[in-house]
Amino acid sequence: MRKIFVDFPISGSFLLSEADSRHILVVLRHNIGDRFMVTDSQGDTYECVLTGQKRQQAVLEPIERIRQAGNHHHDVVLAAGLLKSDKFEWVIQKSVELGVTAILPIQMEHCVVKLNQSRWQEKKKRWQRIALEAAKQCGRDDVPVIGDSLDFTGLVKDYGSYHFIIPYERETAPLQEVCAQTRHEDVVICIGPEGGFAPAEITYLSHTLPWNRTVSLGPRILRAETAAIAAVSIIMYERGFTL
Repeated sequence: MRKIFVDFPISGSFLLSEADSRHILVVLRHNIGDRFMVTDSQGDTYECVLTGQKRQQAVLEPIERIRQAGNHHHDVVLAAGLLKSDKFEWVIQKSVELGVTAILPIQMEHCVVKLNQSRWQEKKKRWQRIALEAAKQCGRDDVPVIGDSLDFTGLVKDYGSYHFIIPYERETAPLQEVCAQTRHEDVVICIGPEGGFAPAEITYLSHTLPWNRTVSLGPRILRAETAAIAAVSIIMYERGFTL
């Protein structure tokens, strides 16, 4: 059942947005009596029934609250070097499906993509929509935030208290070794861009972060987008795909 998100608390009958209404009424051809899972602005999820239509908007009635909002215990944040548009969008979609709590686009030395402020605002809006659609598709009760574009200084300033896991092609220590150490911690998975990390970036992170580990994802050199999803998958698997 595809998830619907609304930007207000559910307390009684409500209208869906025109976009969501068109999707369920026109595209999916739902009828009165059909039921949907809807998460509201407070993070509560309700089973709702389609009761009618006003102009172009669907009218839904909550039947029962299925899940109440609760704070997850530990963040899993993906901090990824900017990639060419379609690759980064794919990383966003798949990492949302796997369960990350936030995605941070990081400007690194070897990034091919360079965004000015106007292009960045356009990209962020698009990326947040992709995260929303992925959350709907996979039935999440929350939508991961696409953070502001940061450099390493900003990343350390904002997330320095987290445990950093850094897949690096020159490392030999397997990721599995740090999974047990970070299973009950807030973590940042830091992934380099197409050209990989610059050595100075690894040195900077190693010297400025209170807790960080460079790890290997195996003997083969992975593409940046593959490395991101492989690392997220392994870490989420070790956590039982829960936070």
